Amino acid sequence: MVNKKILFMVAFAATTLSAFPQMSSDRIYFGVKGGMGLSWAKYSELKNRDPNILFGGTGGVFAEFEFGENRWFSLRPEVDWLSRGMKINDNDLDYQLKAKYVDVRLPFVFNFGDYGCVRPYLYVAPIVGFVRGGDISLTENGMDYKIDVTKANMSDTYVAGAVGVGLKVPIHLNGNKRLQFALEANYQYGFTDTYSSKEKNGGAIPVNRFWYDVRGDRKLQGLEVTASLSIPLSVFKRTPKPKPVEPIYVPEPVVVKEEPVAEEKPCYTLEEIMELLGKGESITGKTICAIDVINFEFNKSTIKKESYPYLDKIVRLMKNTPIHVVVRGHTDNVGNADYNMELSKKRAEAVYDYLLDAGVEKSHLSYEYYGMTRPISTNDTPEGRLMNRRVEFEIIE
Repeated sequence: MVNKKILFMVAFAATTLSAFPQMSSDRIYFGVKGGMGLSWAKYSELKNRDPNILFGGTGGVFAEFEFGENRWFSLRPEVDWLSRGMKINDNDLDYQLKAKYVDVRLPFVFNFGDYGCVRPYLYVAPIVGFVRGGDISLTENGMDYKIDVTKANMSDTYVAGAVGVGLKVPIHLNGNKRLQFALEANYQYGFTDTYSSKEKNGGAIPVNRFWYDVRGDRKLQGLEVTASLSIPLSVFKRTPKPKPVEPIYVPEPVVVKEEPVAEEKPCYTLEEIMELLGKGESITGKTICAIDVINFEFNKSTIKKESYPYLDKIVRLMKNTPIHVVVRGHTDNVGNADYNMELSKKRAEAVYDYLLDAGVEKSHLSYEYYGMTRPISTNDTPEGRLMNRRVEFEIIE
């Protein structure tokens, strides 16, 4: 039985993980969970007795794979350790079944709301459980019995289904990386009979009769309340170091020397603009890209205080030079297009208002917004998305 369990779990993990080799590393999460479980049983032939609830702990490990533009769906293979069983306490019977299980589950998760925010979700999951221990205890007519469930030959496998609800709460780290905390509850319904042939033919302690005469079936049910914490695979991803390029000798051609033509850059830092001014060169037509220096509260247009000194430098530049500046807001591609367009508008407007409040002439200032439509780098990496979430200052006459 142990070998079967190990082989099944290894095959399950290998099949699931190999099915998604091309997924982005920030869409794959690994996590742990723990909580409390309640279980009870339904007997088809038990007469005049009402099984009680059995309490127990539960814990597990899982991987989660997110799909869709806004990650509406996810698949979450997991392995859990828990107890299932029930109690019967009445005038002439004191009985308890407590079996320890290893579950292999495959929840299909349906998420609601915008990615990056607090999100509720629903899921359904098939379950295959394997008995790994536990015991059956019985006191009846003054006699005490106790037997290991594996010796009782209780059915060593269990098939069930679960439905659940939960709430995901993101915990943001530096850049685009984040942890994910979740609370959830589920109901489980057993599809298979947990009696074994040994229990039914009299080779183990009976449940519902003093004599060895077990009839019908016994199906387990349960409720779980758990908390989990998971991390994206991208947390462990390192930016590859560029390979050194070996120098190649190329004979220098004889050419007529010409004055070098300065190539226009698509983006300048504020320091480069100040250097051009110091040389007496024109800055008209150039664009300042504020990448990772003007930051906002997550999913909001509130400017963080650490961005104020940079914006104050822009204010001094505009007060000391007769230039007109167009503030432009951009986002990466996380989320839908309409949401990102509105977010870029609010953030560009927030910077525009800050500059006006700091004393910049309104006639020298305007703003535009483009959402995720004008990336300057790839959106497939955290570093590229960081460059695309930017505020620009275009200098015009």
